[in-house]
Amino acid sequence: MLIFDFDGVLVDTVDEMAVSTFNTVTDNLATTTDELPGNSSALFRTNRYHIQTAGDGVALMGWCLAQAHRAPDHQMTKTEYETQRDGAPGSRHDRAMRFFEVRKTFIDHDTDRWRALNAPYQPLWDQLLTRGDSIIILTHKNREAVVNLCHHYGLMILPKQVYSGDTGASKIENLLSIQKNLGREEFTFVDDNVENLKELNAHFNHENPVIRLLLATWGYIGPDDKAEAGRNGFSVVSQTEVIEMLVESP
Repeated sequence: MLIFDFDGVLVDTVDEMAVSTFNTVTDNLATTTDELPGNSSALFRTNRYHIQTAGDGVALMGWCLAQAHRAPDHQMTKTEYETQRDGAPGSRHDRAMRFFEVRKTFIDHDTDRWRALNAPYQPLWDQLLTRGDSIIILTHKNREAVVNLCHHYGLMILPKQVYSGDTGASKIENLLSIQKNLGREEFTFVDDNVENLKELNAHFNHENPVIRLLLATWGYIGPDDKAEAGRNGFSVVSQTEVIEMLVESP
């Protein structure tokens, strides 16, 4: 059974996250990327692959605003990113909870503009539309936002199909819940963040491998992520390959 991450795997959400992290950092209520200063929005997209959680995104936007004069394709080094993340105000959890609050304010203020900042990945999305009742999503995103976007774009999942980061739960904790709720241990998980895959691998596959871990090449991956995935034994997959898995699965 396949389990999917959301941001960068099912939906390109980077513009919405850029706007919402900007609002979180500045206490503004921007609704488009055009309202962000300089190259801050483009820098956020360029460096999105570094982050794992919503709290990390808030830290990254702080850097993007300070460096908005840089070329839009300027990439942070891993060390620069970790320094920015670890030195950002507040805890990772607190930043994430504040981000979710700000995102809800945006949705309540102008749902249409919020949705317009997100776009499903094709052709994978159309394949999922035929299997909505069997899709499981494992994400750091908040559940309300995931369900809202899925329904808007025709994927009529139920809230119980989304294992989310609303309460600050980690992907390890949520995957343990999936195993318990579905009564099985073995799954295949598709994510675009190699650090997420490494954490899951260390927890679930340290004795007997039970979780097959796949790196999505169409998401927010960094220049070294494919090689890092290979070193850790993770398969690197395209949308076409994932669609083939869906077609073959019961």
